[in-house]
Amino acid sequence: MEELVYFEVNNWSPGKDYPICEPFIEWLSNDLNIQFRNDEWAKENKICVLASIVDMSNNFCVTATKKWVEENCPKLLEEENSKFLRYPDEDGDVYGQFDNYFLEYEEYNFGVTWADEDD
Repeated sequence: MEELVYFEVNNWSPGKDYPICEPFIEWLSNDLNIQFRNDEWAKENKICVLASIVDMSNNFCVTATKKWVEENCPKLLEEENSKFLRYPDEDGDVYGQFDNYFLEYEEYNFGVTWADEDD
């Protein structure tokens, strides 16, 4: 199994809620064209995105291979962006800051899944 990276970003505030570097600026700064809401793009890139609405923002818990991160957004792995990374707990589960879970890296999870408000 490939090494996985779990990261969480939100389109609210650059630097605080997403890395203030490319490609995250392009992916998240335009509220009308947020890349992590694009199901087809996520499927093509073989990433698993759990999306949710938080107040007036969109939050994304992304499960991707380390290879994908290194090829598409390598600055995410730099120390100044480590606050966006999430890690499995003692049971192997990964949760975001709003208690959303990260999807397992499986083909049936490729794309964008919207969290139910009751989750």
